[in-house]
Amino acid sequence: MRYRVLGALELWDGGRWISLGPAKWRMLLAVLLCHANRTVPTERLMDELWGEEGRPQSAGKLLQTYVSRLRQTLGDESGEVLITDKQGYKAHGYRLAVEAAEFDAHRFEQLVEEGRRGLDRDAPEAAAERLREALGLWRGAPFQDVPPTPAVEAEATRLEECRLEAVDARIEADLRCGRHASVLGELEALTAEHPFREDLRGRQMLALYRSGRQADALAAYRDLRGALADELGVEPTPALQRLHQRILTADETLMPPERAAEGAAAGAGSGTPAAPPRAARTPRGPRQLPPASPAFTGRHGEIAVIRTLIEEHDSSGAAAADGGDGGVGGRPVVIAAIDGTGGVGKSSLVIHAAHQLADRFPDGQLYVDLHGATAGLTALDPGEVLGRFLRALGVDGSSVPSSTDEASAQFRSLAAGRRLLVILDNAASVEQVRPLLPAGPGCSALVTSREMLTTLEGATHLHLDVLPRDQAVALLERIVGAERVRAEPEEAEAITRLCGGLPLALRIAGARLAARPGRPLRTLVTKLTDVRGRLDELSFGDLAVRTSFQVSYDGFREGRRSDDLDAARAFRLLGALPGPDVSLPVATALLGLSESRTESALERLVDAQLLESPDSIRYHMHDLLRLFASERAEQEDSEAERSAAVARGLSCYLATAQQAVTLLDPLRPRPEHAVDGAVVPLGDSAGADAWLKAELRNLLAAVAYAVERPEPVARLGVRLAQSLQWFLYPRAHAQDLQSVNELAIQAARRLGDLESEAWLLDHLAGAHWLQRAYDDVRECLESALEIWRELGHHQGELRTLCNLADALCELGLHEEAIVVQKRQLTLARETGDPAAEVIGLGNLGRAHRGLGHPEEALTCFRESLEGARRTGNIHHQGFALYEMGITYMEQGKFPEGRTHLDQALPVWKRPGTYESWRGHTWSGLFPACMTLQIGPGPR
Repeated sequence: MRYRVLGALELWDGGRWISLGPAKWRMLLAVLLCHANRTVPTERLMDELWGEEGRPQSAGKLLQTYVSRLRQTLGDESGEVLITDKQGYKAHGYRLAVEAAEFDAHRFEQLVEEGRRGLDRDAPEAAAERLREALGLWRGAPFQDVPPTPAVEAEATRLEECRLEAVDARIEADLRCGRHASVLGELEALTAEHPFREDLRGRQMLALYRSGRQADALAAYRDLRGALADELGVEPTPALQRLHQRILTADETLMPPERAAEGAAAGAGSGTPAAPPRAARTPRGPRQLPPASPAFTGRHGEIAVIRTLIEEHDSSGAAAADGGDGGVGGRPVVIAAIDGTGGVGKSSLVIHAAHQLADRFPDGQLYVDLHGATAGLTALDPGEVLGRFLRALGVDGSSVPSSTDEASAQFRSLAAGRRLLVILDNAASVEQVRPLLPAGPGCSALVTSREMLTTLEGATHLHLDVLPRDQAVALLERIVGAERVRAEPEEAEAITRLCGGLPLALRIAGARLAARPGRPLRTLVTKLTDVRGRLDELSFGDLAVRTSFQVSYDGFREGRRSDDLDAARAFRLLGALPGPDVSLPVATALLGLSESRTESALERLVDAQLLESPDSIRYHMHDLLRLFASERAEQEDSEAERSAAVARGLSCYLATAQQAVTLLDPLRPRPEHAVDGAVVPLGDSAGADAWLKAELRNLLAAVAYAVERPEPVARLGVRLAQSLQWFLYPRAHAQDLQSVNELAIQAARRLGDLESEAWLLDHLAGAHWLQRAYDDVRECLESALEIWRELGHHQGELRTLCNLADALCELGLHEEAIVVQKRQLTLARETGDPAAEVIGLGNLGRAHRGLGHPEEALTCFRESLEGARRTGNIHHQGFALYEMGITYMEQGKFPEGRTHLDQALPVWKRPGTYESWRGHTWSGLFPACMTLQIGPGPR
């Protein structure tokens, strides 16, 4: 049997090429050919044929039917070509036995390799013949009539890359044979299609120059250089720069051999120096790079750093050689070590960069996946890898030393005089990497690892983060199609956000969408929005976000180090704690460990890229990692342990928040209850203000989480919401204040906590006040008053009456405000509450001023100021001074108004005070200053 995939999928029936009818048959045969002579598990085949979402319940039986029909078409009723691999009585998978001569893709690769060997032997005619024969096997795009599956798409991409490399090699052979004119048209089309392929552009420049078109050759270089600068921010490779310089100086040695020889002879007779002899061609070394991902997107900065390292290394080597020091033996090898969490795209980055840099390393590129973080596989032994490298460099297998040290020394000796690029992908440790590094000054190494290999001497470290929004959307476009993404831009943004910018998650989401071209993006958005099922959705074929994370987490569960089990537990419980990040003291409370032991566990997670800590103060977990951590907690920790841990963390937030607002305003009464929780030491009001600002997002998330939980966690959320009033209201955080109080009111009602409900209604009125929704303010306050009176709670009633009077003034109901405020003053004097009396007098003054009674207003403000000074209430001293200043200005007494506002301003400039009132004070000063034509002076 013979097979063709370099175009439509076809079979040879003994007399003609035929195509399979049903699409599923073609898909099955295509997937088996992609894995020719390897077993493909039945689960994998079903995923390829139907995808996880569309797999019918009878998929197993259907697959057996398709296999049977395919065997009939192949004339293989005995099952010797399409072989069933079994586990017990059941089919575990299927394997298609294929000879190289039977399969056009295998024959193509054989011919290409023969052509390359011809180039290495400097036999360009034979090489060109073999390469033309190889390219003649192509009839169109690979698998062009097969519906897309992940395996088919990947193999088609690989074959297309191989075809392009074969075309490049054939053009090189033609150029060596002097056929520069015949390849010009082809090169023009290829460079237009692949504008950043510098090898193709170099051949185009050479062909143009040999055709007598020096100016066009130089223009081609300028075009490429401009495009590289605009798109990638880099310069052409030194090899291409040298070619440009030689064309610029009309170097005759660039001409075909016979032309160069003629030029040399002419020079001998005319006094022109003869051209130097052509250098002997170095045999072509190993080319082990995997195909670059066609969907690779962004990472321009990281690629630029890698290119710069190698370019500067090359430049320093050339400078050393020109300086006469005998070479570059003293230069260290360039080592770039790229670290990042699982699925962030480290492998794709180095493979993409390596393809761009391949022409700088003519002696070869060595690649190995070290399996440092591969599910189900142990990390490769360095000795095994060295055996692979040595055999690739031409060492006979029987001559490879069994000792790792000896093999490493032999590898360094072989690499010493060569220009090799070594890619060590997915490394487990520095110990695994060190023996695999070349020592030759012309060599470079790119290393990827989840952990930062900090002790790798001489390495430049790059940390790879998730993709920014624009690059994440661009990656989705490349996989799904730009037209489809742009038709639903909001949904595309949502997918990138729900994937957290993680390239692996985006690739999986894109593959799901590509497998269902008629399905709208919003369908996937709906599925990803379900937090409980998001990681299930981010799995397709052999890719799974959960599996990628599991490898890192399992390393801690094995407990190889003393702090590994602490790290595993910390990872799980951090996933249960609400909020975008966590500080060390709160994590210490959450885990119930000592601070030093907690810090050790967290730093282990940072090393493994399961946590991020850019400032060594706070720790952040990626959203998808948080979901995975939460899953592990539910599987491995009891409900009681999880609840107790979260309660410890929330109690720490509450106890510290209560301490902080007390430091900011020690005289203001607040309805708080003592809480038994660890307290973060704050020091003074400035420290309290800084802590509240740093933790605000976490505190808001803690309220939203806690109020939805049963007692006693719900009560912690209610109390935390009450405490946040004294930070959010003075800083005019209206939306946050409204949100937390609305949530907490529902919880208080569910708990039957009337006192908390009344306080929260009062605080919700403050949020409406900041938004000038005074009718809503009045409604909240009147509801709170009913509860206070039912409870006989005088302190709450006093505060709410004051706030209600204020709201009535804003509504222009000044007479009603006076009635309410006099009731409050009477209650304050009866209960002996001087602080409430101070506030009430200020509000009464405002009501009188609103009715046009300035003298009565000033009397109230003076009494309020005196009371505030007696009680030491700095805030209400400021309020009284401000109101007096405004009252004087309304009477046209601008100097007196300016004096009082000047005295009020320093109050609002204190840390932790009512920041929103600074603007009020300045606005009060402005008309006074304008009228008096004097400025307020420096502040």
